[in-house]
Amino acid sequence: MGTNYYIEKDKCVTCGHSEQVIHLGKSSGGWQFSFQYNGGRYYHNVPEMKLFTADKVITNEYGEIISDKAFWEMVDLKQVPENLNHAGKYQKEREMVIDGYSFSDGEFC
Repeated sequence: MGTNYYIEKDKCVTCGHSEQVIHLGKSSGGWQFSFQYNGGRYYHNVPEMKLFTADKVITNEYGEIISDKAFWEMVDLKQVPENLNHAGKYQKEREMVIDGYSFSDGEFC
């Protein structure tokens, strides 16, 4: 079981609807964080992703707000050698390892 993380752009303060939801990736037990590449529309690697998330609100799939700092601390804690790297282990067509981080350009839940 894991937890997905998102950025919701242009969220209505009245009804809570977002015009755009960007999937950042998923945290799962025993695995390094798996990033969603999103076709490279917003970032191409982790340093670019850190710049992208810096001024945005990050939420998890339960609607909880996660600070940018807490999000990246969680990613760093999961990026240890004893945790498996999804893209490194499965090496499917739309999976890639960028600077040691797992990225997927396919859909995952």
